[in-house]
Formats: sequence, C-alpha cells, structure tokens
Amino acid sequence: MLRALIVDDDPVNSRFLLEILSPYAACDTAGNGREGLDAFGRALGAGKPYDVIFVDVMMPGMDGHQALEGMRHLEHERGVSSSDAAKVIMISALDDTRNVYRAFFQGQALTFLAKPFTCDAVLDELRRFDIIGRRTPAAARSEA
Repeated sequence: MLRALIVDDDPVNSRFLLEILSPYAACDTAGNGREGLDAFGRALGAGKPYDVIFVDVMMPGMDGHQALEGMRHLEHERGVSSSDAAKVIMISALDDTRNVYRAFFQGQALTFLAKPFTCDAVLDELRRFDIIGRRTPAAARSEA
C-alpha cells in the first residue's frame, strides 16, 4: 500500500484529502511545514519513505516551499535518486506564476493544485502520474 503525507495547516482540507487518499494509501498528516519535514525525515530514516506528499504552500512558520526544499535536501543527503524521490503535489489558494515556478523548479513538485479542488481533480492527478494507476479503491485495498 502507498504511503502518503498531507501537510496542511487547515484541518478541513487535511481531512478532505485524508478521505480521498485513504482507500489508496496509509496516510499521515502534519499541521505545518516543520511537522511535515520532521515526519518526512522520520519516515526516510526508518526506511519507510512516503510515496506521495501533498504540501500546502501558505502555512505559518515554515511554509510549504521551505518544507519541500528541506525534504529534497534530506533525500539528497541519503542518496535517494530522483526516480525514487517522493512524488509531491503542491496545493494552494495561490496559483500565481511565482509560486508555481518555485514549486516545480526548486521543489521538483509533480503538479500544483489550486484550492478549492475536487475529489476528482486529486484522483485525476494521482492517475496522471501513475501514483495510483487506474485501480478502483476496492482493488487497491485487496492488493494491500
């Protein structure tokens, strides 16, 4: 089963993503960038890295860009190849060029979802990058 990390300071948004992802992945949540980076580091250190991470851009303290850049730094330190690196989807109410550019080019995010987003939009992005394939949730559970 996939492992997913949701990093968002909005508990409603975290819960929404948790509901969408839970049929496909074992999910953890973090309420801010620092907690997300810490959870990522623990998982990487335990040899159980996250397969997919949803990171909100705007959070107090350490924002999503800083958290993602820290995650990429930890992967680099541990020799994780780019093909084995966590797949990251940035989420934000801000879809301006500067934030999108930083997510892709500095954080190597796969994609950027503007809030508010739908369940179908999340699942379409996961399928587009072959993170969940075309399986139904029931099939994903039976294979776990």
